[in-house]
Amino acid sequence: MVRLKDLRPTATLAESKFSLLQSPYFISNIRILGILVLLVIGFGVLAPGFISVASLQSILVSTALFLLLALGETFVIISGGIDLSIGSMLAMSGMVSGVFMSRYYNNGSGTTIALLGLIIALVVGLIGGMLNGVVIAKLRLNPLIVTLGTMGIFEGIAELISNGLPISNFPPFLFVLGNGGWGIPWLLWFTIAAVLFYGLLLAKTRFGRYIYAYGASKDAVVRAGVNTTIHATWLYGLAGLAAGLAGYLSAAHFETASPVAGSQYLLIAVAAAVIGGTTLQGGEGTIWGTVIGALIISVLQNGFVMIGLASFWQLVAVGVMVIVAVFFNELQRRTRIASAGRTADYKAQRKPFGRAG
Repeated sequence: MVRLKDLRPTATLAESKFSLLQSPYFISNIRILGILVLLVIGFGVLAPGFISVASLQSILVSTALFLLLALGETFVIISGGIDLSIGSMLAMSGMVSGVFMSRYYNNGSGTTIALLGLIIALVVGLIGGMLNGVVIAKLRLNPLIVTLGTMGIFEGIAELISNGLPISNFPPFLFVLGNGGWGIPWLLWFTIAAVLFYGLLLAKTRFGRYIYAYGASKDAVVRAGVNTTIHATWLYGLAGLAAGLAGYLSAAHFETASPVAGSQYLLIAVAAAVIGGTTLQGGEGTIWGTVIGALIISVLQNGFVMIGLASFWQLVAVGVMVIVAVFFNELQRRTRIASAGRTADYKAQRKPFGRAG
């Protein structure tokens, strides 16, 4: 039986004999962090009010919701898949939770109702994601096709339970979670907690190593004795869990739940992961890179607004950055593969003649 440690892909070189400074992921994250810093400085020069506490908070708050989706998407892409349903799952989770809170809230702060609404949103997102994983693993279907189908299903459910109308009769405590806080909004605290949870789960657990290995070589993972159905179910379930949390916080922040709330987040969530160094071929990526990628997108969006550019230029800029990021990620991957091949050839040539492998 193949051992798990033999399955570790190039993504885990940071855990190998190389030092931290030599890790390709450390270098990649430093590079995109440098891009982020340059963008902040550039917009700071073009719009003097850009570098301020209020502007910084605005950037972080605008990042929070699609970053939550990007966390789950990062897991899925590293495993070699894709999830197109996360935006619809956000809307469905927010609508189911919103209908419950609107129906059962009477008066007062509604703390209990709001917290039950959070649990409902998380459960709905988790179940939706696990459904994706089961269908993909059991029926051995392409994740792109499956999640394209469930995207329509989840969006339809969100429309059906509300007759296509937004809902806004929520407990006041929900608005506190979405917009209040001591210095730092609760919305950001939720996002920070999610980043830490997903980051540690990916980098420090066996499940995280399975995700990398699954993306690098699914057949090798199967030979190692891993139950791929259970793995895929929880993998996509975690993506759904993040979408459920995003749906709840979206309703809390905007003080309304809409059946089309997540439609604008799918492209941005995937873009954040790709710009952050997650390769679409699978097996490579980090949560920390995704965080930086999400911040780059938010800085672009807020910077364009402050310098007076039309909003459609935001989409153009994000699209260009995705293409450029994919190009450099692929170039870096091919360079590492070629380098590894040359190293292997060199070692083979240095072996004494007649000596077995």
